[in-house]
Parts: sequence; C-alpha cells; structure tokens
Amino acid sequence: MNKKKILAFILAGALTATAVTVPIAIYASEQAKQAYQPTITSKENKKMVYLLEGDILEFATDYEVGCSAYYLPEDYNTDNYGPNKKYREDAFAPAPFTLTWEGEEKASCYTLKIATKLDFSDEIEYITFTNEHTFEDLFMGTKYYYQIVAQYEKKTVNSPVFSFQTAYMPRTIFVDKNLSNTRDCGGYYTEDGKHRIRQGLIYRGAKLENITQEGKDKLLNVYGIKTDLDMRAEATVSPLGDGVKFVNVSGPYYVGSTGVNSTADSSKGPWKGTYREALLEEIKTFAEPKNYPIYIHCSLGRDRTGTLAFLINALCGVGLEDLYRDYETSFFSTMGCYDGQSPAVMMKNIKNLYTFLNNYAEGDTLAEKTEKFMLDIGVTQAEIDSIRSILLEEV
Repeated sequence: MNKKKILAFILAGALTATAVTVPIAIYASEQAKQAYQPTITSKENKKMVYLLEGDILEFATDYEVGCSAYYLPEDYNTDNYGPNKKYREDAFAPAPFTLTWEGEEKASCYTLKIATKLDFSDEIEYITFTNEHTFEDLFMGTKYYYQIVAQYEKKTVNSPVFSFQTAYMPRTIFVDKNLSNTRDCGGYYTEDGKHRIRQGLIYRGAKLENITQEGKDKLLNVYGIKTDLDMRAEATVSPLGDGVKFVNVSGPYYVGSTGVNSTADSSKGPWKGTYREALLEEIKTFAEPKNYPIYIHCSLGRDRTGTLAFLINALCGVGLEDLYRDYETSFFSTMGCYDGQSPAVMMKNIKNLYTFLNNYAEGDTLAEKTEKFMLDIGVTQAEIDSIRSILLEEV
C-alpha cells in the first residue's frame, strides 16, 4: 500500500478520540441534500472483518489461558544452544482486507471516503482507478463507515453509506521482515465496559537493531513513533535516529530478584540504578503526552516488554483474560519463541506478576491495586491520572 495512504489512515484512527459526533438525524439530513443516485453497491457492506488469519486467528477468537502452546510447530526446539536449533517462523502479520464495489458502468475514477464516525468528521479519501481498495492495518474492534464517489464523463454518482466492523482481537502490525513480535498495546476494553485503551499510541515489539531503512521510515512516518523505550540498557542512541526520544534503562521482568518488586542494582551499560528505579522511569514516560506514540521493546519483545505492557494496561483497568491474551500473542512470532522457552513456563511468570499485584494491597479491582503499587515506587497520582487520561477513551 502507498505509504502516504497508510499514514493518512493511521492518523485518522488517532483523530477519532477527539472527533465530535453529529446526531444521526442531522447527518441524514445533510446526506439527503447530496441527492446521490444509489447505483453503486458493495459486497462488503455490514461485513465482519477479521484482522488475523490461520492459527493466530483461531487462537485469538477461541482463547484459553495457555493455549498458545497448542500452536507451536511440531519441530519446536527448546535447546537454546544445540546444533539443530530451529526458529519459529512468524505467523503474526495482519490479514489484508479488500473493499470492492460495483456500479452500473465503469467510472473514470473513484474516490473512497472512509471514517470511524457516522458523520464522516474524521474521513480520509483514497482515489483509485479500479473498483477496489486494500487495507492492511485496521484498528481492532472498530466500526468503519465508507462511501464511494464515482466520477463519470458527465456526472458524479455517490453511493449510499456502507459500513463494516473489525473483530475484537489483537492488532498485530507488520513493519519489515527484520522486526518481529510487533503489535498495538491498545484496543482492549476495561473490565467495567465503560472505556477502552486507545489504539495507535503504544506499540510493542522486539529489538530494532536489524531494522531496514524502509522499516524505520514506516515506524517514523506511518506509526509516528516519538519515543523509543528500550529496556536493555545496551545502547546509547536509538536505531530510529536523533528525531525520537530515547529512554534507555535496564528494566525489570516479572517478579523476583530481577522483577518489578526488586530493589537490586540493575546497572548496565549507560544505565545506573535499581530495577525499581528503572521501572519508575519507564512508567513516567507514559505520563507525558508529547512522548506518544511510543515503541516499547527489549530484545525479544516478550519478557521485559510483556511485563511493562501488563502493568500499563492493568493500571488502566483491562481485564485479566485480555492481559494474558496480549502476552501470549508473542508465541506466534519468531522473536517471541527465539530462546525456545515453553509457553507453559512463561505463563507461570506472568501469572506470578498478576498474583503479586492482586495481593499487593486492598482494593476491589486489579487497577486499584496496581495504582497502589505504582504510588509506592514513586509514581505520582498526577502521573497516574495523566496516563489514564491519555490512554483511555469512553466507549
């Protein structure tokens, strides 16, 4: 897909948070004024669109905790150093979706208008000379509205307003062949059903060292990355260049001697401090609006990255099943399986993190208990409120 078109579409998704919805009656009145001729039809009208395909689609739609183990290749090798080491191929990329339409006669060109608001206040336009358009990076669990404008020699014909709905499942993204385990941390609903995590603000994945120039351009210009949060403390500059903020710490993973509850020294490379101090700096990064969108990563994008994603989404009220589902999605990527660890073993680690948070303090919800933990390590209430105001949107 044309990079400018992808960029426009991603930016359109980000704008939905601030768009003002016009009452349907007013919108219908405005549409009536256009006096369009309903001669264009779309087979995808009211269609449910699945963002994934193959095994990962089955995993996402029929999820049970720990079920990622069922989808490992038969020759999956847990011997990290043996001569027969084999790596899992990525089964991770988002599934493309093609809109098609038909008219009474072929037009000289078409304009596809698409939006996530019924009043089209956040619309993006695509011009095409064929009767189709393919999307490769849609938001999860989102209803899209679209209209086709056909340009003929002596007339312009507007179609009715059509729609389609994307399924509620992890929004994986493809950046380039050298960058693995990449996905959006957003899209999940809170337990009370009143909010969800905004999409397009936090992306997670594996290390960036081998990224191509094309991949860099995509992260910077399509996904708009402003901050590279690297939890390995192995570099002094970001592979994405000087134009992004580089947060570089030796971060904790899970619980224990190197976990979120550890005050042990984690000094490494340019980072000097403890695991707890590293976690504090990580979390504070999310309190600054100017830092978004943020790309968070460690080496594999599973352990330190999974720990931080779990904490931020737990703070915002995401339900436990979605927290686990997001974590397990890593096992469909090359880097998420790179060290040959079994999902069963790794799920014990993330469950231990949940148990630690759930037992940390009194409270009715995991979000309240996570908030108490963050306050105790030095995150301020104002910073917590800022994180939630940035990441949460009303349903």
